[in-house]
Amino acid sequence: MAKLGSPVTNKYMLGSVELRVGPLSLAGKLTQQHSVGLVDSVSVEVAQESVDLESGFPKTLLDTAVSKQTSSLTATLREYSRRNLGILLGEGVLAAATEVSTTVPGAVAAAATSLPVVDGSGVSAGDVVVVYPFARPEEVSVCRVESVAANTLTLDAGTPMVHAVDGSSETVNVYVSHATAIGAVTETNYFSVQIITLDRAKGKPIGMNFWKAAVSSGMNVTMGSDDFSSTDLGLKFLEPTITEYGVGQPLEHLANIIPGYPVGMQFQGV
Repeated sequence: MAKLGSPVTNKYMLGSVELRVGPLSLAGKLTQQHSVGLVDSVSVEVAQESVDLESGFPKTLLDTAVSKQTSSLTATLREYSRRNLGILLGEGVLAAATEVSTTVPGAVAAAATSLPVVDGSGVSAGDVVVVYPFARPEEVSVCRVESVAANTLTLDAGTPMVHAVDGSSETVNVYVSHATAIGAVTETNYFSVQIITLDRAKGKPIGMNFWKAAVSSGMNVTMGSDDFSSTDLGLKFLEPTITEYGVGQPLEHLANIIPGYPVGMQFQGV
């Protein structure tokens, strides 16, 4: 006979966890390319409220029923990628961006609005470019591009070069920032979520799929010299409406699954 309090299973939670975030159209089909990267921990809460039926005097409890159930997630992020910051800022899952960078071939004066570059082919009017001497961020200029002609960028008069640079004597880099707006959220952006970890006893994946989520936290970035930064991400999981998994809608591929698993599902076997 087993001792009092002996373990019943070997389902212990320990080890790395991967949090994946992607568009609604890929709900249930997310892959590692949708990972938010290194996380310290991920916590999922399914909170329930109940109502009780009482009778008699003194009253006794006759019945109870779940009247409300909400699901949420908190994760501690370590990677400050453009994609992760977009989620934290309420912009949802940002479209992938291609790195565009070049260098400055010669001297440019402070306050100049004409910026010659070695290759301006990847820069477009309206882009925000960052100009800096290599490894000297203290001399950065952040400028909006008004127009592009061959290999010369004309900068917005309101955002000219802040510092003088000379690409003939040192490396002066220019990159397109693919800037993410702060304070521009006008609607709720939705996305899908998957959490994956390992059943260490059996070597098989276990996790959860959520069809529709929205961010419930904000962006809190701490920059310091004594430790690597971390930021908490808070998500709320929602039940999709019938129209969202109707014909031609982003969750149509789950039309046979969502009715039985309204908010999401946990998968782990037995």
